[in-house]
Amino acid sequence: MVYYLIRFASWLAGKVPRRARLTIAGGTTILIYYGWVSKRRVTIENMAHILGTTTSDPRARRLARVSWRNFGRYVSDFIYLPNTTRDAIISRLQDTTPPPGSYALVDKAREAGKGVILVSTHFGAYDVAAIAVANHCPLHLIVETIKDPRMDHMWQQQRNDLGMEVLRIEKTPRQILRVLQENGVVAVAVDRPVSPGEGVPITFFGRQCWVPGGIAQIALKSGAAILPGYCIYDEDYSTTYYLGAGPIISPEPTRDRKGDVVRLMQRMFDALEVQIRARPDQWAMFRRFWPLATTTAMPATGGETMQETDTTEPQELSPGGQPDTPVASGQQQDTGGVRPL
Repeated sequence: MVYYLIRFASWLAGKVPRRARLTIAGGTTILIYYGWVSKRRVTIENMAHILGTTTSDPRARRLARVSWRNFGRYVSDFIYLPNTTRDAIISRLQDTTPPPGSYALVDKAREAGKGVILVSTHFGAYDVAAIAVANHCPLHLIVETIKDPRMDHMWQQQRNDLGMEVLRIEKTPRQILRVLQENGVVAVAVDRPVSPGEGVPITFFGRQCWVPGGIAQIALKSGAAILPGYCIYDEDYSTTYYLGAGPIISPEPTRDRKGDVVRLMQRMFDALEVQIRARPDQWAMFRRFWPLATTTAMPATGGETMQETDTTEPQELSPGGQPDTPVASGQQQDTGGVRPL
């Protein structure tokens, strides 16, 4: 049933003017936001944390609502993709990375010959970011197989048609390592929160949370450079996409393997925080990203923030994922150490 609904929505998206399509999609997800009480509360918590305020602050509530509206707009564009071409998408890109630009950073990251791991969050038009890179060099996306074989074929064929190869998350990390050993480029979104002690501890927007460390382990094992990147909309959601990347992060292995993983994940999320802080309304994070104890912590004197710490050592993780279609992103799953784009 869902398969046929999505096929119909994709067909309809090609018939409806873009402005009307975005208005309908954004209005629909706002209705979902108000009706899905638990998700609304969690989204407000996340936005309050980013702003450094409380959940009763009208700014946090407005930002949460707008993030759902923007997510609807993004889903509308994603469903529209079968009605366009890669050349048409590329013609709408504007590179915001200082000269020599985003593509030059990808090339520089590959100079060591050990491959590149492009990392992002579910932020802005993240699928368009992958399309942009695939237009420059071969790109492999880490994705999870969808249970419905028709849906799976449809999404993966859409990616293939736009120039991307697919790596199945269910396979062992050897598949990813093989691509990196051939100086290839893989892309993955890493913003999946886990319970305290399940992943590795990092500080994100000033407070501690836990994320899977699998992608850092792969980078340390392969020597691959890590390049954070993004693709966002402007405030008016015009037809222009804004691409950005950097800085290049090189793994620095020591004898402290667990510490290496934590430090590398921290460097990744430091770069991703800068991206999200500029446009938090385009971060599609509808799960509680920070443990409740730290999310509700009150500011201490002197403007500092009190937070609880956890001394649990990071666990060894292997790659895992979640459904890679944005249509399903409202209910994110706990399925492993690496999250697919």
